[in-house]
Amino acid sequence: MIIHNQNVKFWCLFTSPLFIVLLGFLTAKFFNHFIGGWAWIPLAIVYWSLLGFSIWTFKDHKSLGGWLQKSKKAPFWITITMLIGMFPLTILMMNYHMFDSIWLVIYWLLFAIINPWFEEFYWRGVLFDSLLTKFPKWFAILYTTILFVISHPLMWGVFSYASKSYHLYIYLSVASIVWAITYLKTKSLRYIILSHFIVDIGNLTVLTFLNIYLPPTM
Repeated sequence: MIIHNQNVKFWCLFTSPLFIVLLGFLTAKFFNHFIGGWAWIPLAIVYWSLLGFSIWTFKDHKSLGGWLQKSKKAPFWITITMLIGMFPLTILMMNYHMFDSIWLVIYWLLFAIINPWFEEFYWRGVLFDSLLTKFPKWFAILYTTILFVISHPLMWGVFSYASKSYHLYIYLSVASIVWAITYLKTKSLRYIILSHFIVDIGNLTVLTFLNIYLPPTM
């Protein structure tokens, strides 16, 4: 897919989160009917494929390595970014005993390793960068944050109770805003991807998808 008109290309990217979330929702609904919480596997495959296709289509002349360049100095925001990542580790420390199968551990680790790369290259990389060419920074942060947050209940929340927790919405909103500002300050996704990885490790991901773990407030 090659889009030559830059204005058309921009608006295709601008609206792409809506199509990605819609297709993710339909995938989750379909497979949830047959395999319940295990629908997270086909959903992850479809979601990552759509993100990967969007990154490849809309990154233009940018290289993936450019998003991983050495961070510019912004010690305050880098520290906040890492603290945001470490916050969910308390969930892991209190519930690690729920991993009663080696396969659950493997799936959990694979998700945590793969997911941050696709999500950050798309949400804080190609989409955010493109928005900055036409809109003020506050709008780019707000737009990516709102769609990133609502993607969770609309996709993973189809089968995961934890993904519909209002505590999660608050946390994701704060994390998304911090990650966006850190990207603006550092011009790099290095620490953001690392922070996102730690978040996916700490919040138990696969255990929440299968409803093995439920937040205490639910």
